[in-house]
Amino acid sequence: LFHSKLGCRLPEKMVISLAFNKALAQVAAALAVKVGALNLMTVRSRMLTGDFSTGKPHGKPLKEEAALERTPAWITMLFKVMLGAVGPTFDTERFVGLINNAKENEPFFIGVAAAVAIAGSPPAWGATALYTYCAARFAHAFVFLMDFPDFLLPYKIVFRATPYLVGVFSMFALAASAFS
Repeated sequence: LFHSKLGCRLPEKMVISLAFNKALAQVAAALAVKVGALNLMTVRSRMLTGDFSTGKPHGKPLKEEAALERTPAWITMLFKVMLGAVGPTFDTERFVGLINNAKENEPFFIGVAAAVAIAGSPPAWGATALYTYCAARFAHAFVFLMDFPDFLLPYKIVFRATPYLVGVFSMFALAASAFS
Protein backbone atom coordinates (compact mmCIF):
# COMPACT_ATOMS: atom_id res chain seq x y z
CA LEU A 1 0.00 0.00 0.00
CA PHE A 2 1.32 3.40 -0.96
CA HIS A 3 0.92 6.00 1.78
CA SER A 4 0.33 9.36 0.09
CA LYS A 5 1.31 11.50 3.10
CA LEU A 6 4.56 9.64 3.69
CA GLY A 7 5.33 9.21 -0.01
CA CYS A 8 6.35 5.57 0.29
CA ARG A 9 5.07 1.99 0.34
CA LEU A 10 4.14 0.61 3.73
CA PRO A 11 4.95 -2.94 4.81
CA GLU A 12 1.90 -5.23 5.06
CA LYS A 13 2.22 -5.48 8.85
CA MET A 14 2.04 -1.70 9.13
CA VAL A 15 -1.04 -1.60 6.88
CA ILE A 16 -2.75 -4.12 9.18
CA SER A 17 -1.75 -2.00 12.16
CA LEU A 18 -3.17 1.17 10.59
CA ALA A 19 -6.47 -0.58 9.80
CA PHE A 20 -6.58 -1.98 13.34
CA ASN A 21 -5.84 1.40 14.92
CA LYS A 22 -8.53 3.09 12.86
CA ALA A 23 -11.01 0.37 13.79
CA LEU A 24 -10.01 0.73 17.45
CA ALA A 25 -10.63 4.48 17.37
CA GLN A 26 -14.01 4.01 15.68
CA VAL A 27 -15.13 1.23 18.02
CA ALA A 28 -13.99 3.10 21.14
CA ALA A 29 -15.87 6.19 19.94
CA ALA A 30 -19.03 4.20 19.15
CA LEU A 31 -19.00 2.46 22.55
CA ALA A 32 -18.41 5.77 24.34
CA VAL A 33 -21.35 7.37 22.51
CA LYS A 34 -23.48 4.31 23.34
CA VAL A 35 -22.75 4.62 27.08
CA GLY A 36 -23.27 8.37 27.00
CA ALA A 37 -26.61 7.94 25.24
CA LEU A 38 -27.64 5.22 27.71
CA ASN A 39 -26.82 7.53 30.61
CA LEU A 40 -29.00 10.28 29.10
CA MET A 41 -31.77 7.77 28.42
CA THR A 42 -31.54 6.61 32.05
CA VAL A 43 -32.00 10.16 33.31
CA ARG A 44 -34.89 10.58 30.86
CA SER A 45 -36.46 7.39 32.22
CA ARG A 46 -35.99 8.61 35.79
CA MET A 47 -37.68 11.91 34.90
CA LEU A 48 -40.62 10.15 33.24
CA THR A 49 -41.15 7.45 35.86
CA GLY A 50 -40.03 9.27 39.01
CA ASP A 51 -37.79 6.26 39.75
CA PHE A 52 -34.70 7.80 41.30
CA SER A 53 -33.85 4.85 43.53
CA THR A 54 -33.03 2.01 41.08
CA GLY A 55 -29.31 1.36 40.99
CA LYS A 56 -28.53 3.75 43.83
CA PRO A 57 -26.74 2.81 47.06
CA HIS A 58 -29.17 1.03 49.41
CA GLY A 59 -31.92 1.52 46.81
CA LYS A 60 -32.48 5.09 47.95
CA PRO A 61 -32.43 8.25 45.82
CA LEU A 62 -29.74 10.80 46.56
CA LYS A 63 -30.71 13.64 48.89
CA GLU A 64 -31.21 16.14 46.05
CA GLU A 65 -33.28 13.64 44.05
CA ALA A 66 -35.53 12.93 47.04
CA ALA A 67 -36.18 16.68 47.27
CA LEU A 68 -37.16 16.90 43.59
CA GLU A 69 -40.74 17.80 44.49
CA ARG A 70 -39.33 21.00 46.07
CA THR A 71 -37.38 21.84 42.91
CA PRO A 72 -38.96 24.74 41.01
CA ALA A 73 -41.21 23.42 38.22
CA TRP A 74 -39.37 25.39 35.53
CA ILE A 75 -36.12 23.52 36.33
CA THR A 76 -37.82 20.14 36.11
CA MET A 77 -39.52 21.17 32.86
CA LEU A 78 -36.21 22.42 31.44
CA PHE A 79 -34.59 19.03 32.06
CA LYS A 80 -37.58 17.22 30.60
CA VAL A 81 -37.39 19.34 27.44
CA MET A 82 -33.60 18.88 27.13
CA LEU A 83 -33.97 15.12 27.51
CA GLY A 84 -37.06 14.77 25.32
CA ALA A 85 -38.80 13.32 28.36
CA VAL A 86 -42.20 12.70 26.83
CA GLY A 87 -43.84 9.49 25.74
CA PRO A 88 -42.92 5.93 26.64
CA THR A 89 -39.65 4.75 28.12
CA PHE A 90 -37.95 1.50 28.99
CA ASP A 91 -37.74 0.52 32.66
CA THR A 92 -35.09 2.46 34.55
CA GLU A 93 -33.91 -0.89 35.93
CA ARG A 94 -33.16 -2.06 32.37
CA PHE A 95 -31.04 1.02 31.67
CA VAL A 96 -29.14 0.65 34.94
CA GLY A 97 -28.52 -3.05 34.25
CA LEU A 98 -27.33 -2.35 30.72
CA ILE A 99 -24.95 0.39 31.85
CA ASN A 100 -23.56 -1.91 34.55
CA ASN A 101 -23.06 -4.61 31.94
CA ALA A 102 -21.20 -2.15 29.71
CA LYS A 103 -19.00 -1.07 32.64
CA GLU A 104 -18.18 -4.71 33.36
CA ASN A 105 -17.24 -5.62 29.78
CA GLU A 106 -16.37 -2.81 27.40
CA PRO A 107 -13.40 -1.22 29.23
CA PHE A 108 -11.62 -4.58 29.31
CA PHE A 109 -12.13 -5.07 25.60
CA ILE A 110 -10.85 -1.58 24.82
CA GLY A 111 -7.90 -2.25 27.14
CA VAL A 112 -6.97 -5.47 25.32
CA ALA A 113 -7.44 -3.82 21.92
CA ALA A 114 -5.33 -0.81 22.94
CA ALA A 115 -2.59 -3.09 24.27
CA VAL A 116 -2.54 -5.04 21.01
CA ALA A 117 -2.37 -1.74 19.08
CA ILE A 118 0.46 -0.40 21.24
CA ALA A 119 2.38 -3.65 20.83
CA GLY A 120 2.06 -3.12 17.07
CA SER A 121 1.14 -6.71 16.38
CA PRO A 122 -2.58 -6.94 15.65
CA PRO A 123 -3.68 -10.07 13.82
CA ALA A 124 -4.81 -9.73 10.20
CA TRP A 125 -8.39 -10.29 11.40
CA GLY A 126 -8.03 -7.82 14.29
CA ALA A 127 -10.07 -4.99 12.77
CA THR A 128 -12.86 -7.46 11.99
CA ALA A 129 -12.81 -8.61 15.62
CA LEU A 130 -13.14 -5.00 16.77
CA TYR A 131 -16.12 -4.31 14.53
CA THR A 132 -17.69 -7.66 15.44
CA TYR A 133 -17.39 -6.84 19.14
CA CYS A 134 -18.94 -3.41 18.63
CA ALA A 135 -21.86 -4.78 16.58
CA ALA A 136 -22.41 -7.53 19.17
CA ARG A 137 -22.51 -5.01 22.03
CA PHE A 138 -25.06 -2.85 20.20
CA ALA A 139 -27.17 -5.93 19.38
CA HIS A 140 -26.97 -7.04 23.03
CA ALA A 141 -28.10 -3.59 24.18
CA PHE A 142 -31.02 -3.59 21.76
CA VAL A 143 -32.23 -7.03 22.83
CA PHE A 144 -31.65 -6.27 26.53
CA LEU A 145 -33.91 -3.21 26.37
CA MET A 146 -36.67 -4.74 24.24
CA ASP A 147 -39.85 -6.14 25.73
CA PHE A 148 -40.56 -9.47 24.11
CA PRO A 149 -44.09 -10.74 23.56
CA ASP A 150 -45.09 -13.34 26.16
CA PHE A 151 -44.82 -16.27 23.74
CA LEU A 152 -41.15 -15.36 23.00
CA LEU A 153 -40.19 -14.54 26.58
CA PRO A 154 -38.78 -18.04 27.32
CA TYR A 155 -36.34 -17.49 24.43
CA LYS A 156 -35.25 -13.94 25.26
CA ILE A 157 -32.24 -15.17 27.21
CA VAL A 158 -30.99 -16.96 24.07
CA PHE A 159 -31.51 -13.84 21.94
CA ARG A 160 -29.77 -11.72 24.59
CA ALA A 161 -26.91 -14.12 25.31
CA THR A 162 -25.99 -14.76 21.68
CA PRO A 163 -24.64 -11.28 20.86
CA TYR A 164 -23.14 -11.09 24.34
CA LEU A 165 -21.19 -14.30 23.74
CA VAL A 166 -20.12 -13.18 20.26
CA GLY A 167 -18.62 -10.10 21.90
CA VAL A 168 -16.94 -12.05 24.69
CA PHE A 169 -15.40 -14.55 22.29
CA SER A 170 -14.19 -11.68 20.07
CA MET A 171 -12.45 -10.31 23.14
CA PHE A 172 -10.98 -13.73 24.01
CA ALA A 173 -9.66 -14.17 20.46
CA LEU A 174 -8.05 -10.73 20.48
CA ALA A 175 -6.56 -11.36 23.92
CA ALA A 176 -5.18 -14.73 22.78
CA SER A 177 -3.56 -13.06 19.77
CA ALA A 178 -1.43 -11.00 22.17
CA PHE A 179 0.29 -14.22 23.24
CA SER A 180 1.27 -15.33 19.75
